[in-house]
Amino acid sequence: MRRVIVVGAGVSGLTTAVTLQEAGYAVTIYTQDLPGATTSAVAAAIWFPYAVAPVHAANRWSAESYRVFEQLAQTPATGVSMTDFLVLTRPGIDNSWREELPEGAARLAKAKELPPGYEMGYLAKVPLAETPVYLPYLQSRFMKAGGLFQQATVHHLTDLARETDLLVNCAGLGARELCQDESVYPIRGQVVKVENVPGTRSMVDSMDKGKLAYVIQRGKDTILGGTDYEHDYNNTTSPEDTQIILRRCAQLQPSLTQPKLINAAAGLRPKRPAIRCEQEPGQPIFHNYGHGGAGFTVSWGCAGEILKIIRGLS
Repeated sequence: MRRVIVVGAGVSGLTTAVTLQEAGYAVTIYTQDLPGATTSAVAAAIWFPYAVAPVHAANRWSAESYRVFEQLAQTPATGVSMTDFLVLTRPGIDNSWREELPEGAARLAKAKELPPGYEMGYLAKVPLAETPVYLPYLQSRFMKAGGLFQQATVHHLTDLARETDLLVNCAGLGARELCQDESVYPIRGQVVKVENVPGTRSMVDSMDKGKLAYVIQRGKDTILGGTDYEHDYNNTTSPEDTQIILRRCAQLQPSLTQPKLINAAAGLRPKRPAIRCEQEPGQPIFHNYGHGGAGFTVSWGCAGEILKIIRGLS
């Protein structure tokens, strides 16, 4: 059985580790932070390819993930469900994300389904992964399959690669330093968790930079977002950003004008001009990072891509 080290325990690392372990490899995850302390734990984690490239590959990986999430949604213990999601848009914006989805998964919204001031949108049935349940589910699934965890800080990929047969780098923003990849940078996102308000609808307006707004209703709470500050390494919450988020979401849905706040959280999305999902030339090192705001959305597709590349070596 070939040994594999996966670096990182966010959603990309966990999903890749599960995929490889269940495919017959002996996988150990090396991570500084356990899943609950990663950027993935902060994410709203609804299926939507946001701030990710290249578009064609991202759409394919997103569609592959969609199909896996559909299956997971049949088991409540996974924390995954299928939910209605309104994607607000306008002519000229790339909405090719819907082209590879199952027939009937997305349709043009009717005028009465749009918030005031909006003229166009797509209503889609998409997966939602509630991170307090989904990340522990992935961790448990990995360990039940025989996978191991090693909590440690990784400083050099090449040194660590000597200790195993194959190494997969899912370090997210950490890949900037590990790989000396200066094309990786953070997009700081803040979210606000509030108590559920009856009649709330999940929706997003990501059309204009600096004006990101989304509402994600979950089983026990609602996530309001967000911010999209590029090259901002501050992962602490800002009271000013909380007020900005609340104001934008109230404009989307007036019923959210005075929600009951639970808490706020911030995380750093690992953006790159293009997702890196490939082998390091001449080395037993593979990369799976740079997923922007679509880590959950492309997670199973990218994990499958890594498995395909590894299998192609034998």
